[in-house]
Amino acid sequence: MTFREILLNYLSEKELKKIEKTKVIVIGCGGLGSNVAKLLIRTGFLKLTLIDFDEVELKNLNRQDFYLEQVGNKKVYALKENLLKINKDALIETLCLKITEDNLNLLKQADIVVEAVDREEYKRMIFEYCLSAKIRVVCASGVAGFGDGEGIKIKRGKNYSIIGDFRKSIIEFSPLSPKVTAVASLQADEVLRMVIGDES
Repeated sequence: MTFREILLNYLSEKELKKIEKTKVIVIGCGGLGSNVAKLLIRTGFLKLTLIDFDEVELKNLNRQDFYLEQVGNKKVYALKENLLKINKDALIETLCLKITEDNLNLLKQADIVVEAVDREEYKRMIFEYCLSAKIRVVCASGVAGFGDGEGIKIKRGKNYSIIGDFRKSIIEFSPLSPKVTAVASLQADEVLRMVIGDES
């Protein structure tokens, strides 16, 4: 049985075709991005572009979807390796670079952008560019700490969703796996809603 045949137990042919043709760019392959990408692949997305400049570090393993033997590898390549173990038919592109104002035009290739970076100024830059370019974008704001899952909210507008508690930045508070992956799950769910929400 193929992975696609497995997915057809849970999705209609029409839904799966829409998912398969959607191109998603994931910016940042850390706690949010690595988990979002895994969830998207498990849901049938095939066309993913992974963008990150960093390497896997031992300290990342508490919340990022990597393994001990991948420490020292570039995150985009390690994540691609892991995703292809789920669905070998996925068409995953990797860009080992840092998103800046000079290369934001790369995002025009996407149907949907997932913002999964750490720093507030980069989050804002990506969000504002996507809005101006009319690219759908799913962002995160406030994913650190623990024990306040009910504080995670979703704010939606035309062409965007922002998920988090809107308070606890990982720059100020410790990023722990339960909350980080909870937000990542909701980001992936919002991508799915944007693609097949009208089919439900």
